[in-house]
Amino acid sequence: MASNQEDYFEQLESLQEHSQDVDKIFDCVQLSMEKSDPLEVRYGTLLTTLQQEYPTIQSVKRSRLLRMIHRFGGDVERIRKNLQKHQEKQNAGKPDLNAARHQHQEEIKAKYASQLVELKAAGINTNNPCVQQQLEKYHGDTNKILEKIKHREEKKDHITQLDARYSSQLAQLESDGVKTKNKRLLIELLEKANGEIDVVKQLLTERKEQKDQIMSSTTNTVEEYDEKLSSSKKHLEINIDDIDQLRQLRNAGVHGNPMKIFALFHECNQSIERTVVRYKQVQEQREKESEKRTQQRITLAEIHNAYLTLNNQNDWPNNIQKVYLDGNNMMFVIDSLRRLCLNQSSKEAERAIAEIAATWNKQMLIPHVELIFDFTQQLEPIDSIKVSSARPTYKTTDEMLIDIAQRSQNYHTIVVTSDRGLSIHLTRQGCQLLKPYQWFAHCAMLLTPDLIMNENKIDMTSTTTTTTITKNKIRYDLNELARRIAKIDL
Repeated sequence: MASNQEDYFEQLESLQEHSQDVDKIFDCVQLSMEKSDPLEVRYGTLLTTLQQEYPTIQSVKRSRLLRMIHRFGGDVERIRKNLQKHQEKQNAGKPDLNAARHQHQEEIKAKYASQLVELKAAGINTNNPCVQQQLEKYHGDTNKILEKIKHREEKKDHITQLDARYSSQLAQLESDGVKTKNKRLLIELLEKANGEIDVVKQLLTERKEQKDQIMSSTTNTVEEYDEKLSSSKKHLEINIDDIDQLRQLRNAGVHGNPMKIFALFHECNQSIERTVVRYKQVQEQREKESEKRTQQRITLAEIHNAYLTLNNQNDWPNNIQKVYLDGNNMMFVIDSLRRLCLNQSSKEAERAIAEIAATWNKQMLIPHVELIFDFTQQLEPIDSIKVSSARPTYKTTDEMLIDIAQRSQNYHTIVVTSDRGLSIHLTRQGCQLLKPYQWFAHCAMLLTPDLIMNENKIDMTSTTTTTTITKNKIRYDLNELARRIAKIDL
């Protein structure tokens, strides 16, 4: 009766899942029967005999037991051994992992009932344990799950397309004796190599050499490992005589890992008094380091919040009288400027930043804009932009900016830099901060609005319900900005 009721609920759930499409359900049942029928023919008699010998497996589905027998290749001894372990576990009263897993799944279903209904309406198989685990992982965020499933399907379709595109290359690799369990790896390597078989073979050879090197480095013998152990580690194996000393150390207030306690104890020439003093020093040092790390995290969070965010050209703060540009910090934001620096053409990069700043200030009309480098010989002003060199008066741009901030009123001052250490000092002096990328983006908003690209992505739409995930991302073609204004040949 119980099995008939279970079959009824399975059939009802199948009808709901396939929108009462009997043809689809028939196809699913037919496919399931095609998979299980050959196993039934091969192992049906054996399974019936085993069910009579081991009553505890009566509640397990027959198809699952057939797959288990097939996994062991019909080896009766191995199958009996496995079933014997299962029966001993049941008789010993140990917790059934399957029952615990099933109970956990039921709790998830009850907790996220509305989300499961929404996912089922979107055509997702909610009986899949992976879907239930994702619901728990993302705290019921169905949009996140739909996005993940969409991404997985797109990746799967992409692999299928690549499989069709590189079918001849895959056949050639197979005929050449290239064997791998992971066909997807070959497809991805073919995509990386643009279908060139020789390049794929070279990549596979490098991959194998790297894997062999890792394996050889981790297969050291026990003797070699013992030789590498320090004498102090060998000495610190705890024996029965050490228990009394450990108890005395614990009573004296020295707590922690016994091995580390004994290491400290031997450092102090096995003196309990010295060990207590040394332990307190170590604890104080740890507390100071922990407090320092906590303070650094708080400071970094404050700095992150202190940076201005410019989403459009009107977000620039009002009444700004001074702008200082950290030139060395700005050279590596745009690809074309970075290439100039790497090709030892830093003078051209300096001139390009100055020209972009001059063109930008023609629109902004800020009274004082100064571009500062660690060291430069191009000190001639470009239009309204003052170009300065930190050396020889200062060692770096950071020192010069800190000195300027300490000598000035900074309520109407913006410093363009992404240096964290410098930002801490400037924030304390009252300066407003802007990252170099944000400044270049503002230049693009103001000077070349046609280089702003808005990307809107809409994901996961289905016939039954419409679940929309919209992502708006703004991109700026800063290389084209540098080419137009500074005449940089890319």
